[in-house]
Amino acid sequence: MAWVKKGLVFDPATHAPWINSHAQVPTAFEMDDRIRIYFAGRNDLGKSFMTYVDLNKAEPTKILYVHDQPIIPLGKLGTFDDEGMMPSDLVKHQGRLYFYYSGWNQRAAPGLYHNTTGVVFSEDGGATFKRDFEGPILDRTPAEPYMAVTPVILLEEGLWQMWYVAGTSWQLIDGKCEPVYVIKYAHSTDGISWVRPPEVCIKPNHELEAYSRPSVVKDGDVYKMWYSYRDSNDFRGGRGSYRLGYSESANGRDWVRKDDSLVLNGATGSWENEMQCYPYVADVAGKRYMFYNGNGFGRSGFGIAEWVA
Repeated sequence: MAWVKKGLVFDPATHAPWINSHAQVPTAFEMDDRIRIYFAGRNDLGKSFMTYVDLNKAEPTKILYVHDQPIIPLGKLGTFDDEGMMPSDLVKHQGRLYFYYSGWNQRAAPGLYHNTTGVVFSEDGGATFKRDFEGPILDRTPAEPYMAVTPVILLEEGLWQMWYVAGTSWQLIDGKCEPVYVIKYAHSTDGISWVRPPEVCIKPNHELEAYSRPSVVKDGDVYKMWYSYRDSNDFRGGRGSYRLGYSESANGRDWVRKDDSLVLNGATGSWENEMQCYPYVADVAGKRYMFYNGNGFGRSGFGIAEWVA
Protein backbone atom coordinates (compact mmCIF):
# COMPACT_ATOMS: atom_id res chain seq x y z
CA MET A 1 0.00 0.00 0.00
CA ALA A 2 1.20 3.51 -0.77
CA TRP A 3 0.09 7.10 -1.26
CA VAL A 4 -0.24 7.96 -4.93
CA LYS A 5 -0.48 11.58 -6.01
CA LYS A 6 -3.50 12.64 -8.04
CA GLY A 7 -2.13 16.12 -8.58
CA LEU A 8 -3.28 19.68 -8.02
CA VAL A 9 -7.07 19.81 -7.85
CA PHE A 10 -7.99 23.33 -6.83
CA ASP A 11 -6.04 26.51 -7.65
CA PRO A 12 -7.81 29.64 -6.39
CA ALA A 13 -6.19 31.76 -9.09
CA THR A 14 -7.85 29.58 -11.74
CA HIS A 15 -11.05 28.33 -10.12
CA ALA A 16 -12.04 31.17 -7.77
CA PRO A 17 -10.92 34.60 -9.03
CA TRP A 18 -13.01 36.26 -6.31
CA ILE A 19 -10.41 35.01 -3.80
CA ASN A 20 -7.31 37.18 -3.63
CA SER A 21 -5.02 34.24 -2.76
CA HIS A 22 -4.67 30.86 -1.03
CA ALA A 23 -6.72 27.71 -0.49
CA GLN A 24 -5.16 26.84 2.86
CA VAL A 25 -5.73 23.92 5.28
CA PRO A 26 -8.18 21.87 3.14
CA THR A 27 -10.70 20.13 5.41
CA ALA A 28 -12.85 17.34 3.96
CA PHE A 29 -16.48 16.65 4.83
CA GLU A 30 -18.30 13.73 3.19
CA MET A 31 -21.82 14.46 1.98
CA ASP A 32 -24.36 12.13 0.34
CA ASP A 33 -23.36 12.96 -3.21
CA ARG A 34 -20.07 14.86 -2.96
CA ILE A 35 -16.99 15.72 -0.92
CA ARG A 36 -17.04 19.25 0.42
CA ILE A 37 -13.62 20.79 1.03
CA TYR A 38 -13.64 23.76 3.35
CA PHE A 39 -10.51 25.92 3.15
CA ALA A 40 -9.12 29.34 4.02
CA GLY A 41 -8.81 31.95 1.31
CA ARG A 42 -7.39 35.43 1.80
CA ASN A 43 -8.84 38.79 0.89
CA ASP A 44 -6.96 41.79 -0.52
CA LEU A 45 -5.93 42.80 3.02
CA GLY A 46 -4.37 39.38 3.65
CA LYS A 47 -7.07 38.34 6.13
CA SER A 48 -8.15 34.71 5.91
CA PHE A 49 -11.78 33.60 5.66
CA MET A 50 -13.49 30.23 5.28
CA THR A 51 -15.29 29.00 2.17
CA TYR A 52 -15.57 25.72 0.24
CA VAL A 53 -15.44 23.78 -3.00
CA ASP A 54 -17.38 20.59 -3.80
CA LEU A 55 -15.66 17.61 -5.44
CA ASN A 56 -17.04 14.57 -7.25
CA LYS A 57 -17.33 11.76 -4.73
CA ALA A 58 -16.37 9.05 -7.23
CA GLU A 59 -13.61 11.12 -8.86
CA PRO A 60 -12.46 13.78 -6.36
CA THR A 61 -10.11 15.39 -8.86
CA LYS A 62 -13.24 16.79 -10.56
CA ILE A 63 -14.75 20.03 -9.24
CA LEU A 64 -18.55 20.21 -9.05
CA TYR A 65 -19.08 23.61 -7.46
CA VAL A 66 -17.07 26.56 -6.14
CA HIS A 67 -18.69 28.67 -3.43
CA ASP A 68 -18.49 32.42 -4.04
CA GLN A 69 -18.45 33.93 -0.55
CA PRO A 70 -17.26 33.25 3.03
CA ILE A 71 -19.44 30.82 4.98
CA ILE A 72 -19.45 33.08 8.04
CA PRO A 73 -18.16 36.62 8.67
CA LEU A 74 -15.13 37.45 10.75
CA GLY A 75 -15.76 37.93 14.46
CA LYS A 76 -16.85 41.12 16.13
CA LEU A 77 -14.21 43.78 16.67
CA GLY A 78 -11.97 42.72 19.54
CA THR A 79 -12.90 39.04 19.55
CA PHE A 80 -10.49 36.16 18.93
CA ASP A 81 -11.34 35.77 15.23
CA ASP A 82 -11.80 39.35 14.06
CA GLU A 83 -8.80 39.28 11.71
CA GLY A 84 -8.84 35.77 10.29
CA MET A 85 -10.35 32.30 10.33
CA MET A 86 -9.03 28.94 9.09
CA PRO A 87 -10.93 25.60 9.12
CA SER A 88 -9.71 22.65 11.11
CA ASP A 89 -12.25 19.81 11.54
CA LEU A 90 -15.96 18.94 11.49
CA VAL A 91 -17.88 16.56 13.77
CA LYS A 92 -21.50 15.39 13.48
CA HIS A 93 -23.24 15.07 16.85
CA GLN A 94 -26.94 14.82 17.71
CA GLY A 95 -28.11 16.40 14.48
CA ARG A 96 -25.65 19.31 14.63
CA LEU A 97 -22.42 19.86 12.78
CA TYR A 98 -19.57 21.22 14.92
CA PHE A 99 -17.08 23.16 12.79
CA TYR A 100 -13.79 23.76 14.62
CA TYR A 101 -11.51 26.48 13.30
CA SER A 102 -8.57 28.71 14.16
CA GLY A 103 -9.12 32.41 14.87
CA TRP A 104 -6.47 35.07 14.28
CA ASN A 105 -5.47 38.42 15.77
CA GLN A 106 -2.46 40.37 14.55
CA ARG A 107 0.12 41.80 16.95
CA ALA A 108 2.42 44.80 16.63
CA ALA A 109 5.76 42.99 16.34
CA PRO A 110 6.71 41.76 12.83
CA GLY A 111 5.26 38.28 12.27
CA LEU A 112 3.66 38.00 15.71
CA TYR A 113 0.02 36.95 16.08
CA HIS A 114 -2.48 35.54 18.59
CA ASN A 115 -4.01 32.26 17.44
CA THR A 116 -6.82 30.34 19.19
CA THR A 117 -9.56 27.78 18.48
CA GLY A 118 -13.28 28.38 18.08
CA VAL A 119 -16.36 26.47 16.92
CA VAL A 120 -19.43 27.36 14.87
CA PHE A 121 -22.47 25.19 14.26
CA SER A 122 -24.66 24.08 11.37
CA GLU A 123 -28.23 22.78 11.59
CA ASP A 124 -28.53 22.13 7.83
CA GLY A 125 -25.66 19.75 7.12
CA GLY A 126 -22.99 22.33 6.40
CA ALA A 127 -24.82 24.77 4.12
CA THR A 128 -24.89 27.58 6.70
CA PHE A 129 -23.20 28.17 10.05
CA LYS A 130 -23.79 30.32 13.13
CA ARG A 131 -22.05 31.18 16.37
CA ASP A 132 -23.53 30.13 19.70
CA PHE A 133 -21.01 32.35 21.50
CA GLU A 134 -18.29 34.86 20.59
CA GLY A 135 -15.32 33.43 22.50
CA PRO A 136 -12.81 30.63 21.80
CA ILE A 137 -12.96 27.12 23.23
CA LEU A 138 -9.14 26.80 23.39
CA ASP A 139 -7.04 29.77 24.37
CA ARG A 140 -3.77 30.53 26.11
CA THR A 141 -3.45 29.16 29.64
CA PRO A 142 -0.85 29.37 32.42
CA ALA A 143 0.68 26.13 31.10
CA GLU A 144 0.29 27.02 27.39
CA PRO A 145 0.97 30.76 27.12
CA TYR A 146 1.34 31.08 23.32
CA MET A 147 -1.37 29.41 21.19
CA ALA A 148 -3.76 26.45 20.93
CA VAL A 149 -5.03 25.81 17.40
CA THR A 150 -5.73 23.51 14.43
CA PRO A 151 -7.49 20.63 16.21
CA VAL A 152 -8.63 17.31 14.79
CA ILE A 153 -11.31 15.47 16.76
CA LEU A 154 -12.48 11.86 17.08
CA LEU A 155 -15.73 11.14 18.94
CA GLU A 156 -15.63 7.62 20.39
CA GLU A 157 -18.37 6.29 22.69
CA GLY A 158 -19.10 9.68 24.21
CA LEU A 159 -15.46 10.71 24.60
CA TRP A 160 -14.31 13.62 22.47
CA GLN A 161 -10.60 13.27 21.73
CA MET A 162 -8.62 16.14 20.28
CA TRP A 163 -5.12 16.55 18.90
CA TYR A 164 -4.09 20.17 18.49
CA VAL A 165 -1.14 22.49 17.98
CA ALA A 166 0.23 24.15 21.13
CA GLY A 167 2.84 26.91 20.97
CA THR A 168 6.06 26.47 22.93
CA SER A 169 7.85 29.75 22.11
CA TRP A 170 8.36 32.64 19.73
CA GLN A 171 11.84 33.00 18.27
CA LEU A 172 13.31 36.15 16.77
CA ILE A 173 14.94 34.95 13.54
CA ASP A 174 16.39 37.36 10.96
CA GLY A 175 14.43 40.20 12.53
CA LYS A 176 11.06 38.44 12.42
CA CYS A 177 9.09 36.62 15.10
CA GLU A 178 8.64 32.92 14.24
CA PRO A 179 6.43 30.50 16.21
CA VAL A 180 7.52 27.10 17.48
CA TYR A 181 4.79 24.58 18.32
CA VAL A 182 4.12 20.92 19.13
CA ILE A 183 1.13 18.56 18.94
CA LYS A 184 -0.75 17.81 22.15
CA TYR A 185 -3.82 15.83 23.24
CA ALA A 186 -7.05 16.93 24.96
CA HIS A 187 -10.36 15.29 25.84
CA SER A 188 -13.92 16.43 26.54
CA THR A 189 -17.41 15.17 27.33
CA ASP A 190 -19.25 17.83 25.32
CA GLY A 191 -16.89 19.07 22.60
CA ILE A 192 -16.74 22.55 24.15
CA SER A 193 -14.85 22.33 27.48
CA TRP A 194 -11.54 20.51 27.20
CA VAL A 195 -9.08 18.89 29.61
CA ARG A 196 -5.55 19.50 28.37
CA PRO A 197 -2.88 17.17 29.85
CA PRO A 198 0.70 18.48 29.73
CA GLU A 199 2.30 15.69 27.67
CA VAL A 200 3.56 16.31 24.14
CA CYS A 201 2.44 13.71 21.60
CA ILE A 202 5.42 13.80 19.25
CA LYS A 203 8.86 14.74 20.47
CA PRO A 204 10.69 17.29 18.27
CA ASN A 205 14.06 16.35 16.83
CA HIS A 206 15.44 19.74 17.89
CA GLU A 207 14.25 22.83 19.74
CA LEU A 208 13.37 24.79 16.58
CA GLU A 209 11.31 22.06 14.91
CA ALA A 210 7.60 22.94 14.64
CA TYR A 211 4.57 20.74 13.91
CA SER A 212 1.30 21.77 12.33
CA ARG A 213 -2.14 20.46 11.33
CA PRO A 214 -2.50 16.94 12.78
CA SER A 215 -4.98 14.61 11.06
CA VAL A 216 -5.94 11.44 12.92
CA VAL A 217 -7.84 8.27 11.97
CA LYS A 218 -8.21 5.03 13.88
CA ASP A 219 -7.67 1.70 12.11
CA GLY A 220 -8.67 -1.11 14.47
CA ASP A 221 -6.69 -0.53 17.65
CA VAL A 222 -4.12 1.78 16.03
CA TYR A 223 -4.35 5.56 15.93
CA LYS A 224 -2.65 7.02 12.86
CA MET A 225 -1.60 10.64 12.58
CA TRP A 226 -0.42 12.68 9.62
CA TYR A 227 0.95 16.21 10.09
CA SER A 228 3.44 18.67 8.64
CA TYR A 229 6.70 19.69 10.25
CA ARG A 230 9.35 22.31 9.55
CA ASP A 231 12.42 24.08 10.83
CA SER A 232 12.17 27.62 12.14
CA ASN A 233 14.94 28.76 9.81
CA ASP A 234 14.45 29.23 6.06
CA PHE A 235 11.03 27.57 5.99
CA ARG A 236 9.26 29.81 3.46
CA GLY A 237 10.20 27.71 0.46
CA GLY A 238 13.78 27.01 1.55
CA ARG A 239 15.62 24.10 3.14
CA GLY A 240 13.56 24.28 6.34
CA SER A 241 10.18 24.17 4.61
CA TYR A 242 7.24 22.02 5.66
CA ARG A 243 7.31 18.30 4.94
CA LEU A 244 4.64 15.69 5.65
CA GLY A 245 5.10 13.38 8.62
CA TYR A 246 3.43 10.30 10.10
CA SER A 247 3.13 8.64 13.54
CA GLU A 248 1.24 5.77 15.18
CA SER A 249 -0.13 5.22 18.68
CA ALA A 250 -1.87 2.48 20.64
CA ASN A 251 -3.65 4.88 23.03
CA GLY A 252 -3.80 8.23 21.22
CA ARG A 253 -1.39 9.88 23.65
CA ASP A 254 1.97 8.14 23.22
CA TRP A 255 3.13 8.26 19.61
CA VAL A 256 5.93 6.59 17.63
CA ARG A 257 7.27 8.82 14.90
CA LYS A 258 7.57 7.13 11.48
CA ASP A 259 8.13 10.02 9.10
CA ASP A 260 10.32 7.98 6.75
CA SER A 261 7.45 5.59 6.05
CA LEU A 262 5.33 8.34 4.49
CA VAL A 263 6.05 8.35 0.77
CA LEU A 264 3.96 10.05 -1.91
CA ASN A 265 4.48 8.25 -5.19
CA GLY A 266 4.18 10.12 -8.46
CA ALA A 267 5.76 13.15 -10.06
CA THR A 268 6.25 16.26 -7.96
CA GLY A 269 4.33 19.11 -9.55
CA SER A 270 5.52 22.69 -9.71
CA TRP A 271 2.81 23.58 -7.18
CA GLU A 272 4.46 21.44 -4.44
CA ASN A 273 8.16 21.46 -5.28
CA GLU A 274 9.11 23.72 -2.36
CA MET A 275 6.86 22.44 0.42
CA GLN A 276 4.05 20.02 1.30
CA CYS A 277 1.89 20.87 4.29
CA TYR A 278 -1.43 20.82 6.18
CA PRO A 279 -2.64 17.26 5.39
CA TYR A 280 -6.19 16.11 6.01
CA VAL A 281 -6.86 12.38 5.68
CA ALA A 282 -10.43 11.21 5.07
CA ASP A 283 -12.09 7.88 4.26
CA VAL A 284 -14.73 8.37 1.58
CA ALA A 285 -16.77 5.69 -0.20
CA GLY A 286 -14.33 2.94 0.72
CA LYS A 287 -11.23 4.90 -0.29
CA ARG A 288 -8.70 6.88 1.73
CA TYR A 289 -7.59 10.30 0.51
CA MET A 290 -5.10 12.87 1.69
CA PHE A 291 -5.86 16.49 0.86
CA TYR A 292 -2.84 18.77 1.31
CA ASN A 293 -1.25 22.09 0.40
CA GLY A 294 1.92 22.82 -1.50
CA ASN A 295 4.01 25.92 -2.09
CA GLY A 296 3.33 29.16 -0.28
CA PHE A 297 1.40 27.56 2.60
CA GLY A 298 -1.54 26.99 0.26
CA ARG A 299 -1.05 29.88 -2.15
CA SER A 300 -0.72 27.32 -4.96
CA GLY A 301 -3.97 25.56 -3.96
CA PHE A 302 -4.50 22.02 -2.74
CA GLY A 303 -3.98 18.57 -4.20
CA ILE A 304 -4.95 14.98 -3.45
CA ALA A 305 -3.16 11.68 -2.86
CA GLU A 306 -4.92 8.33 -2.66
CA TRP A 307 -3.97 5.30 -0.53
CA VAL A 308 -3.85 2.41 -3.00
CA ALA A 309 -2.40 -1.06 -3.39
